[in-house]
Amino acid sequence: MNIAICLLLYSLAMLVAGPPLLRELTRHGHAPRFGVAAWLTAIATVLLTWLLAAGMTLLAVASHWIYPRALVESCLVRLRGVVAPSITLGVIGAMVALLAAVSSVRLASTVSRMRARARAHAEAVCMVGHRNGDGYVLVDAAEPAAYCVAGRPPAIVVTSAALAALDEKELAAVLAHERAHLHGRHSLVVTTLRGLAAILPKLTLMREGASEVSRLLEMCADDASARRHGSGVLLSGLITMCRATPAGALAAADVAVLARADRLAVPPGDPAIARARAALISVIAVMVFGPVMTAALAASGILTCVI
Repeated sequence: MNIAICLLLYSLAMLVAGPPLLRELTRHGHAPRFGVAAWLTAIATVLLTWLLAAGMTLLAVASHWIYPRALVESCLVRLRGVVAPSITLGVIGAMVALLAAVSSVRLASTVSRMRARARAHAEAVCMVGHRNGDGYVLVDAAEPAAYCVAGRPPAIVVTSAALAALDEKELAAVLAHERAHLHGRHSLVVTTLRGLAAILPKLTLMREGASEVSRLLEMCADDASARRHGSGVLLSGLITMCRATPAGALAAADVAVLARADRLAVPPGDPAIARARAALISVIAVMVFGPVMTAALAASGILTCVI
């Protein structure tokens, strides 16, 4: 039980310290792929420590099932009244299993609904628009927009206003950006994170992780497009899309586009990029080995989390 409690304390530290640290390290988006990896690692390690702690609790319950008093006296009583002694091992095991099952079902249900809506949107777009030879669906709309929808099959949507505003090279860069999303299965990552945020809305790590990873994946797609068509062409396309937006329609999404445009203007050899990459790699390494070291120290008795 000492290991399980130490892992839970580690996850608590991650939930408290993780969001502000990762937010600061990924604020400028200098190394978006490593930023995505850092957020996903933080979320994954928290979930993993929860699963390990739950598994160890159930294992302890099972191993002491014949002699429940041994577990109660060795573990629960040591918590000094935090858990009532009257709670039986069966109740503890049932609560842990029920919590894990309910959370898993809710996550699967939420993600399934989100993906179903995306598929329905892709089907609707294909019905109202018409497919172009360049692999996108053209939809008549007054506002310039280009986005991808994960469906069966997936679709890249370009509005008539965007087509009128962009030249041939800019359109190719924008399409490459959307294809990078589809090839990287970014929608699956974002949908899963949004599902976690929906079932755990009180946890800042889950809530901000969904929005920050979504923002960083946009930058990853920008980089993929820039490698093929040049950052200047993509930057020109983003600016053109912003200029073509009707007056009064500037919203938070457009502000994010402007932030991406500022980032594309940064030269590839800027020292800030190398510094951001090194910092994120260091943080990822700490987060990966943190639970392992915590469990090892707790198992050896060096780290005691039960008083």
